[in-house]
Amino acid sequence: MSSFHSEPPLSESNTDRTQVSQSLGVWDVVGLLVGIVVGTAIFKSPPLVFKFSPDAGSAMLLWGLGALSAFCGALCYCELATTYPFLGGEFVYLSRAFGARTGFLFAWMQMTVILTGSIGAMAFVFADYAVGLDGRLAGTEAILASGALCLLAGIHLRGVHIGKMVQNLLSLTKVVSLGSILVIGLFLSTPSTFPEASVSESGSNIGLALVFVLYAYGGWNDAAMVTSEVKDYQRNMPRALLIGLTLIAVLYLGLNVAFVKVLGVEGVRNSAIPATDVVVSALGAPGGIVMSCLVMLSALGAVHGMLFSSSRLLSAVGRDYPLFQKWNEWNARGVPVRSIVTTTSITLLLVLAVGTNTGQRITTLCIDFLHLPQPQWDNFDGGFEMLVAATAPVFWIFFALSGVSVIVLRITDRSRERPFRVPLYPLPPVLFVASAVFMLWKSLDYAKELTLLSLPVLIIGLVVSFTRNESQSTSSTST
Repeated sequence: MSSFHSEPPLSESNTDRTQVSQSLGVWDVVGLLVGIVVGTAIFKSPPLVFKFSPDAGSAMLLWGLGALSAFCGALCYCELATTYPFLGGEFVYLSRAFGARTGFLFAWMQMTVILTGSIGAMAFVFADYAVGLDGRLAGTEAILASGALCLLAGIHLRGVHIGKMVQNLLSLTKVVSLGSILVIGLFLSTPSTFPEASVSESGSNIGLALVFVLYAYGGWNDAAMVTSEVKDYQRNMPRALLIGLTLIAVLYLGLNVAFVKVLGVEGVRNSAIPATDVVVSALGAPGGIVMSCLVMLSALGAVHGMLFSSSRLLSAVGRDYPLFQKWNEWNARGVPVRSIVTTTSITLLLVLAVGTNTGQRITTLCIDFLHLPQPQWDNFDGGFEMLVAATAPVFWIFFALSGVSVIVLRITDRSRERPFRVPLYPLPPVLFVASAVFMLWKSLDYAKELTLLSLPVLIIGLVVSFTRNESQSTSSTST
């Protein structure tokens, strides 16, 4: 049997679980999941979803379909995470199903651009809103973003217990704040006086509206990267994923109902900041300050959560690749120090490369040297939107493959015990893969030639992937 699909020796299959402390409970994982998913998308996506939906009912149905897609994905990840309870999440699943090189390429793209780019983008959101609160900070966005990133990385380096406490606090604050907006919108605000419209004046585009819905639900999969640190993971990982997504779905659906009640369909479509408008309607001008602080907390929670999960991904790579073995060294406080430092350093590099004028000039020269399409910086938000657009197709390819891996591993590794099995199999994996393929198609349509910008990074990753010593057995890929 292929060395990528069969069972590793017992002494090595337990590597992750003996090396790291199983200190995370159900609510720690729920806090991590909520912290990552509930970032700033819920403040930006609703106007676009309603804009491209023919009516309010269709928009709410799309938010429900987004939750259904996330639940189907979560069921798949529950089976994968409890069957292969090692650090790394998709890195492990893809390596098992399709070979070590596929898993490494996923991890490489996450490490070099996708996850680090998302972390940097959230750091800039924090900085932008800080400038909005105090105009004297204008021009220091890159410094503020870098400072927030370094502060949160420093908290992680203090130890896993402090890290999870901060994550739980940020996530709890976020949920309470969003719950407060929900209460204000449903019970304390005056109902809409905007005229209702049955059809969007901008033209209906259900497919595009669904893209923004799925974007708002995105990120829940990163919680799977910490499975090996979860106490009683066979029971607690499924519970955490399903509880977390249920909480998020209820918040999202409730918030959209509140937006429509207070602003009306046309009001939501024409509002750049619907959550702020709802709070202002009840609290007046101070509501804007409240919302700015809420968005800043949401951004910090997302940065903190992604730093936590991405460092575990790098640790998994270090476990399987001798070139990166330092990433898998954990200190006495349960922290993969070099993984966190690497993630933070790459993110800081991206912040400077696309978030400052000097960095943009240097980046443009490098792209010109490679004869790749030149980025139109003015068309993107600080350059990070460009990075997301250029690499999103690659991410969705791997995301779809993660869903397919449930089916592949049922066939190639059928003898392995599965503490949790996807109910109604194979329907949830098929629905999950279909939604990922849909997002792949839409992201390709949006990015077009920008997708070529990810090719040099992919090629470098492919070359680096050959550094793995194929004769070594590892916990995720060996016989």
